[in-house]
Order: sequence, then C-alpha cells, then structure tokens
Amino acid sequence: MIRMSYHTIADMPNSVRKFQSFALLASVLLVGSNAFLLSPILSEVAEGLGTDTIRVAWAISAFGASTAISALTLASIIDRMALGQVLAGAALLLALAQALSGLSQGWLWLCMSQAMAGIAVGILLPGTYATAAATAPPGREAAQLGFVLTGWALSLVVAVPLAALVAEHAGWRAVYTLLSAMSGLVALWLALAFRGLPSQVRQRTPPWHAFRLPGVAPLLVIMFTFMTAFYGTFAFLGEGMRQAFDLSTQGAGAFAMAYGLGFGFAGLGLGLRTKGFRHINLALVMLGIAASYAGWHIALVTPPLAFLAAMIWGVLNQLGLSTLVVSLNHRGGDARGAVMGLNTGVTYTAVFAGPAIMGPIYAGFGFTAVGTAAASIVLVGAAVSWKKTRS
Repeated sequence: MIRMSYHTIADMPNSVRKFQSFALLASVLLVGSNAFLLSPILSEVAEGLGTDTIRVAWAISAFGASTAISALTLASIIDRMALGQVLAGAALLLALAQALSGLSQGWLWLCMSQAMAGIAVGILLPGTYATAAATAPPGREAAQLGFVLTGWALSLVVAVPLAALVAEHAGWRAVYTLLSAMSGLVALWLALAFRGLPSQVRQRTPPWHAFRLPGVAPLLVIMFTFMTAFYGTFAFLGEGMRQAFDLSTQGAGAFAMAYGLGFGFAGLGLGLRTKGFRHINLALVMLGIAASYAGWHIALVTPPLAFLAAMIWGVLNQLGLSTLVVSLNHRGGDARGAVMGLNTGVTYTAVFAGPAIMGPIYAGFGFTAVGTAAASIVLVGAAVSWKKTRS
C-alpha cells in the first residue's frame, strides 16, 4: 500500500518546520478573515453597492455553499499533487476572488466573487489541515494543528476588528484590496515553504469512498454536532450579550474577542507541548463543551462572568476541534485530503444548519435557550464518541 509521506520529518531542520507551520497558520488566518469580515461591514457594503443588507448577506451564503461543494469535489487533489502547487494555487485564486469582491459593482457581482472565494477555500482549508497533520513530527499532530488553528482566533481578534477600522476610514473596498494583497503574499509563502514536496499518492479517492473508511463516518457526525452548535450559538452571541447587559455593538463584540482569545491561547498551549497528545478522551471533551453551553444560564449574571465563560468556551472548542481533526487525519491515511474535504463540507453545512435551528429558538426564548439547545446537540456527539470508544 502506498503511504502518504510528504517528506521525512527527521531530515527537516527546525527552522524549516517553523517556516511551514507559520505559513499554514497564515493560510487559516486568510480563510477566517474572508469568512468573518463581511458581517461587521455589511451596512457599508450595502450602501456602497446601492442595495440592502439582505442581498449583500447572500454573498456570505454563496461563499458557504461554494466552499462546501468545492470541498466535497475538489479537495482530494491534495492527495495527488505537489503541496506547494495546490496550496499556493488555492491562495492565489482566493486573492483574485477578493480583488474582484473589492471591485464589485453590484450585489450579484459580489456574490459571484465570494462564490469563487469559496471554491478556493474548499481546497485551501482541507489542504492546510491535512498538511499540518502530515508534516508534524510523530506524536505532535495535535500540537501542530493547535498552533495552525490559532489562525481562526487571530482572524476574530485581529483581522475582523482591523477590517472594520479600515472600512470606517478608507472604505470597504480597501478592506478587500488589502486582504487580496495578503492572500497573494501567503500564496508565495506557501509555494516557498512546500517547494519540491510532492504527494506520493497518485490515485484519487472519491469522497464517498473516504466516507466509508473505518471510523470516518462517526467522526463526521460528531463534527457536525460540534459545528452546528458552535455556528448556531456564535451567530447570536453578540445580540445575546447586548440584550443581557444593555451594551453597544462594540461592547458586545468584546465577547466574540473573548472567545477568540480563549481559542487562541489554547492553540498556543497545544503548540508548545513537547509530548504527544494522543490519549485524550473525545467523549469527555464533548461533555465539557456541552457543559460550557449549558453554563450560559449562570454566566449571564454579570459581564465579567460572561466574558470568562466565552473564554472557557473558546478553550474547550480549540481542544475539541484539534482532537477531531487529528482523529480524522489518522483515519484518512492516504486519503486524508479527501477526508478533510468531507470535514470542510460538513463544517460549511453546519454554517447553514446552526443559525437555521437556533434562530427560532433565540427569537422565542432568548440566548440561554440557545445554549441549552447547543448543549443538547453536542451531547448527541458525545454519545456517538462514547459509543465509538466502546466498540
């Protein structure tokens, strides 16, 4: 059987490994920035395009749907093409899509541009996850992924607030121009970091074959519950904090930042670990995450307590996401690119499912009810993971 081996870890100098790790972190930062930045500048974009915010918001939906389709159909090319070509090519396509977004003359143009961005992300994100695990030293996969996943936290804590600041002073088009330039630089970085490192897998693995690999389907079910709960809750976090504590939009944004800080600190902590991270009990992690959702009933007493709860939520989610992605990579073997594509497809399906499920709950019962519903959904994932460990 052909084994996927991008390079011999022992032969790589530590400086090269760090160069690669930071390139992968920057890749996730790009994806997170593109995914999150439109929401806070929605009104400015709508005004600039002479339309309403609902039509501009459709660009977010176009991005999510395109990402899911791309991940399910194209991500497996990471298993059979040179790493630098695939990752850098996807980042360049993302740069083009962002440049076109900044040049948009109407909401339909913006939607089509963000759909193109979704095609790029559907390759770039699973490729980044698969590469992070495959190029980590033995036993350090979770540590490597924890560090790389910190890019999501940076996009929330740094990139999104910076995008809002740039939009306020230089206009929303400047935001996409800067992001496009950054994507171009990261594309060059990825090309250099993984130059001459071909995949040794030559046979394409279709998504439906990857889905049937032992242990993959249960992990994807767990991932779906995990992501549905997250996106459904995060969508109403800001509004929930505003209603609970009578805050401004900026004040409510501090709680999203708290989540990002917790997620980022946990990722850095994983990255600094010198020993392996293999004996974690996924069921216990999922139970902890469920408890963090249920804990919003207690946390909404004072803003400091809610801030702490958001940070704890971020820490636990980093732990859960790292564990799930590492487990999927291990199960994927030679087809880890296809498996990561399935993972991305599941994730972006949850982007739709989460808010759709939680919207009516929030409207009827408030944010604490959203937390209860999220805890219930995650408990399903905990049950699947417990059954998986018992079988």
